[in-house]
Amino acid sequence: MLAAVGGAFAIGGAAAVPDARITVGEVGTSPSDPTVGERTALNVTVSNSGGSDAAANVTEVRVRNADGDVLDSVSGVGALSAGDSLDATLWTAFEEPGERRLTVEAVANQSTSGELVTVSRDTVIDVRPTQVALDLRTRALDPEDLRSDDDGEASAGDLGVGGIQGIFGGGGGLDTGDAGGQGDAPPIADSPVEVTVVNTGTTTADRVSLRAVGTAVGGDGANGSGDGTETVSVGPFVVEDVAPGEERRVIVDLGPLDRRSEVTVTAAFRADTDQRNERGADRTAESTVTYPVREATPTVTDATVREGEDGAVVVDANLGNAGNGELTGAVVSVGDAPGVEPTPTGGEYFVGTLGASDFVGFDLSTAVNASVADEIPIRVTYTERGVRYTETLTVAAPEPDDDDAGGGALGRIGVGGVGAAGAVASGFALLGLAGAVGVAVRTGRVGGSTARRRDGSAP
Repeated sequence: MLAAVGGAFAIGGAAAVPDARITVGEVGTSPSDPTVGERTALNVTVSNSGGSDAAANVTEVRVRNADGDVLDSVSGVGALSAGDSLDATLWTAFEEPGERRLTVEAVANQSTSGELVTVSRDTVIDVRPTQVALDLRTRALDPEDLRSDDDGEASAGDLGVGGIQGIFGGGGGLDTGDAGGQGDAPPIADSPVEVTVVNTGTTTADRVSLRAVGTAVGGDGANGSGDGTETVSVGPFVVEDVAPGEERRVIVDLGPLDRRSEVTVTAAFRADTDQRNERGADRTAESTVTYPVREATPTVTDATVREGEDGAVVVDANLGNAGNGELTGAVVSVGDAPGVEPTPTGGEYFVGTLGASDFVGFDLSTAVNASVADEIPIRVTYTERGVRYTETLTVAAPEPDDDDAGGGALGRIGVGGVGAAGAVASGFALLGLAGAVGVAVRTGRVGGSTARRRDGSAP
């Protein structure tokens, strides 16, 4: 912030009007909002009025602080004919924030009389305190986000990835932000993460570099914890300096990942005001993102718990995908729980691939002690974006029935409402479908086969 506070002139101490009418124009600063300790340019324009009777030679331009001390000066500035002007630049820095009053003086020698003319102009500059702040934002992307569409233009632009200034790691390069007008798509990345570096402070961040380190997170459920094993470490990658209010957007490729990982991206940097203290790039900013993104959501619906042959309990249900992503290689089995016998190795039911809103029927047999078991765990193992996950959903176990010694349905969900078996629940939601589902030929079972199948799109 800068304000001019009038101007004045004097001629060798005399009060007469000078032949050369010299004025100092408004004083501009660069940067316009200087901060404490920042080297600041004062841009001064000195003019000789068009109505002047004489030319003048500007011998010196200087700036003084409120105490009258000269902060900077330039000499031999140049000659001014009537109607001419010239520019001069003075430099200074401020030790404290707040309003600072400066006085700019121009000294000129009249061509007619040789007398010195001194013209001054006051200006007030608002100095901001120094704030060093770098904000780091991360967003997990799908590799498909960086592929080209049929027109040869990067589809990433429609997803908010346009304007990236580099792809680091993997097969990426530094020049992907400018394809030279040839419509070339950016290189395909295995595990891309969009990183945005934003300077929210008042001083430039230089020597900026990015590093990404990931540790494994658990595959059981959405919030499972991992063993802390490091899964990825890439960088450092150098990013251009970031001026106050600016941002840099890049893609960091984590490379092939076979485990879901909690990835911490760290930006190391130095503020330009640190240079005077010979401080290195030891300031940091961090952001954490989980990669890859999970969009598939397996769920068990329309479950019936009935008694099968030889006293076994059969869970007859649908495995559905309530999410937006595709899950592949899905296998279901009965998990271990009190009073429940888990599915032996090789007895799992292979469902296969489920797209968004798809479902496939399955049945699983197990031995259940109804007086002990409260629920039957259904383990669902599947792959999404190259990472294998296991989730456990539950079906209510059958209640003891002293009146029914024979076979028949012990409990049902979704056929005429909720029966004795109760609800089918995941770890975070209660799920059930009302209405009967048609019966057809079922898919195969790992280690065996069956003769029934239900599949289709989830209601």
